[in-house]
Amino acid sequence: MRPEELPPLPEAPGVYLWKAGETILYVGKAKNLKARVGSYFHSEGKSLRTAQEATHLEFIVVRDEVEALLLEANLIKHHRPRYNVLMKDDKHYPFLKLTQEDWPMLLVVRRVQNDGARYWGPFPEASAVRRIKRLIDRVFPLRKNSGYPFRKKRYPCLNYAMGRCFAPCVDRADPKRYAQVVAQVSQLLDGRVDELYAQLKAQMRQAALNQDFERAAEIRDQIQAIQRFFGTAQQAYDPELGDLDFIGFARAGDYAILQHYQMRNGQMLGRISRLVEGVGEASDAELLEAFLRDYYLEATPLPPLLLLPFALESQEALAAFLSSKGRKVEVRVPQRGEKTRLIELAQRNAQTTLEAELRLMERKGDHPGLKGLMEVLGLSRRPYRLEGYDISNLLGESVVGSIAVFEGGRPKKAEYRRIKIRGLSQPNDFYALEETLYRRFTGRLAESLPLPDLLLIDGGLGQVRAAQKGLARAGLELPLVGLAKREETLVLPDGRSLALPLHHPALQLLIYLRDETHRNGLIFHRKLRQEKALQSLFDGIPGIGPARKQALLNHFSTLEELKALSPEELARRAGLDKKSAQAVWRALRQVSP
Repeated sequence: MRPEELPPLPEAPGVYLWKAGETILYVGKAKNLKARVGSYFHSEGKSLRTAQEATHLEFIVVRDEVEALLLEANLIKHHRPRYNVLMKDDKHYPFLKLTQEDWPMLLVVRRVQNDGARYWGPFPEASAVRRIKRLIDRVFPLRKNSGYPFRKKRYPCLNYAMGRCFAPCVDRADPKRYAQVVAQVSQLLDGRVDELYAQLKAQMRQAALNQDFERAAEIRDQIQAIQRFFGTAQQAYDPELGDLDFIGFARAGDYAILQHYQMRNGQMLGRISRLVEGVGEASDAELLEAFLRDYYLEATPLPPLLLLPFALESQEALAAFLSSKGRKVEVRVPQRGEKTRLIELAQRNAQTTLEAELRLMERKGDHPGLKGLMEVLGLSRRPYRLEGYDISNLLGESVVGSIAVFEGGRPKKAEYRRIKIRGLSQPNDFYALEETLYRRFTGRLAESLPLPDLLLIDGGLGQVRAAQKGLARAGLELPLVGLAKREETLVLPDGRSLALPLHHPALQLLIYLRDETHRNGLIFHRKLRQEKALQSLFDGIPGIGPARKQALLNHFSTLEELKALSPEELARRAGLDKKSAQAVWRALRQVSP
């Protein structure tokens, strides 16, 4: 789509939809529709590509930016456009619902409705909801089996006999005591655990004073059950911090993690962690906005303060949107004091969690760089086995072809190989690389090692062409890519170059493989040079013939190792007589360090 094809746009708040045919590509919001949509054609990257791919634009004018934010959230949730950052799949995360009835009951639901009931959530895992629900069912005698809405029964259920229900369904419940239990459940779910402890302990003492020891024992059991679940005291940062939410954010290549923390009465209550894959060119602000939009569209109850790790353009609109849900909510980035330390804590935890997630993916063979390579190089499937190739030499001497192997994004050092290249009178890395590829895929190496999914060639287009010749000689055609050192640029077989951001997981993986390949070849190359130096050294020592020279070479690989030995140790370890050992020892003393 070109700028002149845009419909007349008003300078008003609203939501716009980029569409290709009937497919919605992207949904966005704006304070000024005309200015925001026009900016797509003056930008680069994903924004410009989205506008160019679209065939037409639709827009909806709203009253203010808050209404635009809410409409955008609902449209994204309903249509799930291709280019919007999506935090979760189609499923709805669970909430706890305390119904609005004469005899309220606690339910697990997956949708928040405007029905007057109280909701808590969303919870990231259904198992967490079930554990809390089981605790409340066991400790607080709310009704459980009389349905929603409430229905009368002829006989009480087993929960009444077990003391876990007041049985309002058969008119045996005391309304005042039932209301007291409802208030205690609300306190518990609001996170005001210390207040609940204090109330229950006061009730227990009063029951004991009234010699109602059975009631006192019931309350004692309630306190103990809650303490076992929530702990006697949660980690407190500062009681004056009160109620607030704060967010942690970390990003690595194509992955990002966002963590939502709740603090109530200065105490940490819990954390929701959301790993996002395939973030691509999305900005940090876009990812954070998507997370907040997704979470706070339904989240309840809301605190009076939300702390962010960095500022957003829509920060004021977000605060107004949250405030419209019942209480005034301030959204800000802390600059000093204890609140900055909360954000620092969240940022450290997010970074640590993301690193742990990436390491776990590596162990499972699901390294993010592998998926990135499939997408960047247009491979038909995710590569698993990667082989890196490099040539190491010194002015044409001791030329070595190095092969490093990665499987699942991790080094497989047992299958590293080095190939000596002979017959070169002058440096020729192209020939050496062609020969290395040919020998790797013919003979014993071809029989003992499986075929790789992707080859990495250390170098530019010349090295890539040489590798292709080696493969052609071996009768093979395999995916390969070069990595030019100076700019860390990918070189494709068709001659194109591809520059990836340095933090891209595919590039990070290729750099790691390239460095391992280089290290593997350099170690072997140095060993060959040491052996050559030793051979020339032994050639000039009287009494050291071919057999003894070979014995020395078999036992020692470096001059430093030999120099560290006394004549007696040389004789014993290499099987030399005393005179020959003395001759070798004297020759070593004359060699420069």
